[in-house]
Amino acid sequence: MPSRRDVLKTFGTAGTAAVTVTGLTGSASAAPGSIPSHYLNQYQATGANYGIDWTYLAGVGWIETHHGQYTDGCATSSAGARGPMQFMPSTWDYYGLDGNGDGDANICDYRDAIPSAAYYLTDSGAPEDWDSALYAYNHSWSYVNDVKDAAAYYRDAYGGGGGGGGGFVDGDRVTPTANLNTREQPGTSQPIVATISPGEVGEIMNGPTDKNGYTWWGVHWLDRNVWGWSVEQYLTDA
Repeated sequence: MPSRRDVLKTFGTAGTAAVTVTGLTGSASAAPGSIPSHYLNQYQATGANYGIDWTYLAGVGWIETHHGQYTDGCATSSAGARGPMQFMPSTWDYYGLDGNGDGDANICDYRDAIPSAAYYLTDSGAPEDWDSALYAYNHSWSYVNDVKDAAAYYRDAYGGGGGGGGGFVDGDRVTPTANLNTREQPGTSQPIVATISPGEVGEIMNGPTDKNGYTWWGVHWLDRNVWGWSVEQYLTDA
């Protein structure tokens, strides 16, 4: 797919409104509400797959549509942005993904919209520069601050952005809390060895090691007989 720079170049004189993800924008002044379980699972799984803190995705989801609570998750703003993560259709044409593997990249399906938001944000600078990434998502610094505030709230409410365990030692048995990419070496840019599903059991073999803002553990995933590095916050005791 093209980079965001290519998208901006393509639209040229159409202006940023043609590519910006901007929409209804929920109530930023109120404390964020609880996250529906199906949205929480998708935020966490997507964060793990993209190597980003899932609470930023939840922050966007809250500010835009209160996690899809506006008109059955397919609200349309006055500017024409659609769906639970409020994509402009022109932006969706470039960044829309088939997140649930049903053969259809559906702007109104949270299982597609949340991974698409992660793709857009990482293409715009996350996780190294969240301010720039969020500003690219919606060209407003107050929006950036609102999303960051909501993310911080969810980080406190749901356990540090992941909901996993911690404090492991060699030999501990663990399982992921969401579909989790395990990598050849610590780091979000490292090649993926396998994507491990909740319920699969691994044994801690090495670590901890800090990289890219995450704590990584070397895990031997016993069911598959594969070894790789996994992010601590998405691991819990098996």
